[in-house]
Amino acid sequence: MVNLTEQLEGYEKSGQLARHAAPIPEIKQHIDTASKWLTDAQRSQNSLETRFSVANSAGHGLLMAAIKMKGFRPTGERGHRQILYQLLDALLPAATHSKKTLSDAHKARNRAEYDGDDLEVTQGQVDDVIDAVKSVKEEVDYLFNAYKKALSSSTEQGR
Repeated sequence: MVNLTEQLEGYEKSGQLARHAAPIPEIKQHIDTASKWLTDAQRSQNSLETRFSVANSAGHGLLMAAIKMKGFRPTGERGHRQILYQLLDALLPAATHSKKTLSDAHKARNRAEYDGDDLEVTQGQVDDVIDAVKSVKEEVDYLFNAYKKALSSSTEQGR
């Protein structure tokens, strides 16, 4: 089985990922923005389509934070967003069950945005995406706390 480092390096060699040493504020911005979108996704007064869209964006933002904590970022090549969903189970093993839901939501978003398909979603789909994002957020928050501790520890040791 290929480990996460080998997967990331493979995507780097293919030009789909680039090394990126993100500072803590950059990662925190992804998490904070995703948290706001997740809150908006849970507001029943918003349309189902809006809730679905912002929940999907929240998931993407959290996965951006996760990959940046691993020292990489997508390059913008075709499929650059899909890579994050492909790597979800390796980036956030405890949130593996969210992979299919978020990947399917991303594909629906792409069909609506790029192909002009109608974005017809049900309350159940919105609920599923929100639950998946909550699971990812829990893992990203845990990873971020560990990341900050590791950075502060290495900074203290370097003094």
